[in-house]
Amino acid sequence: MPIKKRYIILLAVGSYLLFTLSMVPASKVLGLANSISPLPVKIYGVSGNLWDGRAQQLMAPGQPTVDNLHWSINPLEIFLARLSTNFSASIKNQNITGKLSVNALGQLRGSDIRARIDGAVMQQLLRLPLGELGGVFNFNVHSLELNQTALPMLDASLSWKNASLTLIDTVNLGHIDLQVSPEDDGRLLANISNEQGDLQLTGDASVDAGRNYNVNLRMMPQPTTASNITQSLGMFARRQADSSYLLNRKGNLREFGF
Repeated sequence: MPIKKRYIILLAVGSYLLFTLSMVPASKVLGLANSISPLPVKIYGVSGNLWDGRAQQLMAPGQPTVDNLHWSINPLEIFLARLSTNFSASIKNQNITGKLSVNALGQLRGSDIRARIDGAVMQQLLRLPLGELGGVFNFNVHSLELNQTALPMLDASLSWKNASLTLIDTVNLGHIDLQVSPEDDGRLLANISNEQGDLQLTGDASVDAGRNYNVNLRMMPQPTTASNITQSLGMFARRQADSSYLLNRKGNLREFGF
């Protein structure tokens, strides 16, 4: 059989299968998958079909509930041995959108993942026992690749607008920008800076494949910074000759349950 004719037949068969699958309700597909092997999450209120569907709730042990999940799968990428979907959802009434894909080897990738999270909700998600976060966090994950043997490959930016931290006193941190990117040696490196805060922040933090982290952050009080805030810096950072305070910390993320 000529190669061109064989290709046309395969394309026709594949198109028919995709069309047939597109008519199957998503609830039946998930029910069948769960009967074969229990899913790691509980999914409620499923509607739509396999390619364009919705779920009212998605629950995983120890994780916040995902609400109003909507997915839209690109069927053409299946011909590239890849399952790709655009999604939108909300977590604690905070919206998140993006694109996820998984290839034939099970490698999970994400791109253009965006989320806006209020400071109070971020504090709940991080499970901070002390202090109070203020402002709004804006996340933009340009690319993400997860694997089981090393750190995720992450290229992302975080903008924390009207940032504030309250312990005994409230510290206005202005607008904080954090840029995260992978290094050639396998580490993830984050650069931090801010504008218009009580403290000028500059520094970086890194984490390696063994989850060992290294934080170097310089904090410079401004002329308008309250004296009690400046004095409290000495409790966890070293005062430098230029009146800034240097925070150096090393450890392992496992200390925090990561």
